[in-house]
Amino acid sequence: MSDLWIPVIAALGSSALTGLLGFGLLWWQSHKADQSALSERRARAYSMLLAQSGVIVHVASGFHTAMQFRSGLAEGGNVMLGIQKPLDPLELVERMRADIEPLYEAWSEVWAVGSKEAIIEANVLIDKCGEVMSAATRPGEAMPRFMQIISGEKWTQAQLDQWAKEVSALAEARRRLAITARREAGVEIAELFTSGQSKLTATIK
Repeated sequence: MSDLWIPVIAALGSSALTGLLGFGLLWWQSHKADQSALSERRARAYSMLLAQSGVIVHVASGFHTAMQFRSGLAEGGNVMLGIQKPLDPLELVERMRADIEPLYEAWSEVWAVGSKEAIIEANVLIDKCGEVMSAATRPGEAMPRFMQIISGEKWTQAQLDQWAKEVSALAEARRRLAITARREAGVEIAELFTSGQSKLTATIK
């Protein structure tokens, strides 16, 4: 090989190495940006699911109160006198859909971008939301049904205790997801409930 080609080959090799290094740097920067975007999207998904699952407790309490005060002969009398309009089942369904839809949107986002651990905990959390709603809106059993047609819905203490138990289980499921979210975000683990808040039963009557 002629000595004239040595500088050319050396220059080409140097150029190729520089190109590879530049490509590697660009790939690394792009990868880091993608990871950062994924972390941000995960954090938003976890936060939304935590927020919406907390709202479910208040939604369930609202339906429970409606069952109590919009039942019995007093309700029928108020409707007949025009004091209040009768409950519209379709309106009630639409109200429930409006309250539940953000919860399922957040859950779906966790499915789309969440970690394996977060997906498992999100599934448990959704189950707990359903159990809270079910316990809050279960027909009362404190007296015979024909009596409740007159007096309105009345729940036994056992039913109310079961509702409180389901709310507590929901609170624990939210806490577990929050801890996972903090761990994945690199945030220090902290005690999330202060004394008296962990059960979230203040709305139960």
